[in-house]
Amino acid sequence: MSISKLFQQELRQHYLFRRLSDEAFVSILAHSNLTSLKRNELLFEKNDVANRFFMVRHGQMMLYQTSPDGNEKVVDIIGPGQTFAEAVMFMEGNRFPVNAKATSSTELFYFDNKLFIAQLQQSNELCFALMADMSTRLKGLMSEISELTIYNAKHRLVSYLLGQINDNKLQPTIKLSATKSMIASKLSITPETFSRIISKLKKDGLISIDDECITLIQADKLHEIIGKNFNHTKASCL
Repeated sequence: MSISKLFQQELRQHYLFRRLSDEAFVSILAHSNLTSLKRNELLFEKNDVANRFFMVRHGQMMLYQTSPDGNEKVVDIIGPGQTFAEAVMFMEGNRFPVNAKATSSTELFYFDNKLFIAQLQQSNELCFALMADMSTRLKGLMSEISELTIYNAKHRLVSYLLGQINDNKLQPTIKLSATKSMIASKLSITPETFSRIISKLKKDGLISIDDECITLIQADKLHEIIGKNFNHTKASCL
């Protein structure tokens, strides 16, 4: 069975593809495919030519920069159903600005940039959908920049935990989607500081910990730390 048939329904749910005509959708998928990566396997490096963008089907990808002394700074963590590198289509030089590697066994769809741009040129609706999503992402990045430059480590970590809530319970439980060191790097704090803050929140009775799962026992108190009102009926708290 061709990839366009096998994964058609799965891919159609994504905003980049749901507005395509059937003909355009089949054309793009005819030149796409699945690729598999092992844990810690590189997908691309900074400044590699960017002629594709990607969507995680299974597993997890880490986008990161490497400092001159070899340390990795996490830029983003990409999970199933999320795309990445599509914005590079519109960057001058078409070079990847970061490195990307799998943090676990991972399956990726990949898509041809030129073919997708050709469809954008024929569809105002698709262009506006892409612009809307990128605007949302830009707002998120601006918020992250504010978190990193204005607020302390405790505020950033609590804000991150609240942002992982995906249910409506008064005491929601979240499962960390990445290692503590990766999350710490993304939040620009050391792993030691991460552990110290988590331990203090637990000691204060605000959270409980069970392996990789954290229950927010007093989510309202956590919201007070970052200066936001608590509303447990919302799936997203940021």
